[in-house]
Amino acid sequence: MTGSIMAENDRYLSLRAGDILEIFMYMTTNENVLSEPSPTTKRVVALVYDGANATDIVGPLDVLAGVQLALRTSDQPYKIEVVSLNGGPITTGPSCVQIQTTSLSSIRGGDIDILLVPGGETAMEVAKQSKMRLAIEELAAQSTHTASICTGAFLLAEAGLLNERRATTHWAWAEKLRQKFPYVTVEDDKIYIQDGKIFTSAGITAGMDLALALVQLHFGPRIALTVAQYWVMFLKRPGGQSQFSCLLPSVQSITGPIERVMLWAQENLESSITVESMARYSSMSPRNFHRRFTREVGQTPSKYIQTLRLFRAKSELELSQKSLDEISRDAGFTNSHQFRRSFIRSFQVSPTQYRNRNRELP
Repeated sequence: MTGSIMAENDRYLSLRAGDILEIFMYMTTNENVLSEPSPTTKRVVALVYDGANATDIVGPLDVLAGVQLALRTSDQPYKIEVVSLNGGPITTGPSCVQIQTTSLSSIRGGDIDILLVPGGETAMEVAKQSKMRLAIEELAAQSTHTASICTGAFLLAEAGLLNERRATTHWAWAEKLRQKFPYVTVEDDKIYIQDGKIFTSAGITAGMDLALALVQLHFGPRIALTVAQYWVMFLKRPGGQSQFSCLLPSVQSITGPIERVMLWAQENLESSITVESMARYSSMSPRNFHRRFTREVGQTPSKYIQTLRLFRAKSELELSQKSLDEISRDAGFTNSHQFRRSFIRSFQVSPTQYRNRNRELP
């Protein structure tokens, strides 16, 4: 075999050329994989708008359309309708690609298997439009599953569909979603979440992960596995959003002694840095320093130092050829074992996994 489709200790599947025999063995020894739902045509309605991300729309729809290839059929396993409030072309953002749509008023009634709502740079403004909220409410009531991509979660939240539910969105907008909709349990690090009939996902390509989960739900793991192979995707992507997000609080709005301490800490990570040493550098008492730092930065001093160390190590994994021992020492971890535990706890992937997927080519 040319490689394992099981990544380290996880059950994530990485599909590479030459893994076909191993995929076959996996399917023939896994009872759940062999138990496939009967293929039936599913109706998909994508409700789009000007400024929606093109990949949020086309990415998931192409994954769903991939079932036709996997089943080797001339029939359409998913019947896709792309609609907007008024019909005609919509202009996506930021690429300015135009997508032709059908008017919402002209689509036939009946049950919908998937309602798909994309995100985009205009999502939060569009979410406030009463016509859009009403359209989402009515279509969701007809839908077996409703799914949002990226900031499309704001449209579902405005329509009340996420109340008392778990949800996710792009990491950069998760805190805003949490503050604006306190009745939603926002989970920042998830690639996608299913809570009952509602699916939400992180940014852009995470919509393809979500679509693959829907394929598995409708047509079973065997077909989902084949679609993932065609589109060169993970059947389940390793780790969460945190491996892609910006970890560090911005110092741009912070001034005075706290800013100086933050910059000093960045330059001295290889040393032992404690709350006491940071307080001494700022000429404050440890208690006063801890209180003021937490208020201005939004993290405790200890958490900030841990974040700095992880950020340094993450950059080294991407850009350098250093060993894990060297990287952990440079970042100020006690040893490589502590570094590995901290990295996995924060990013849900090991340092080696992260390096293999993100290393800058020489």
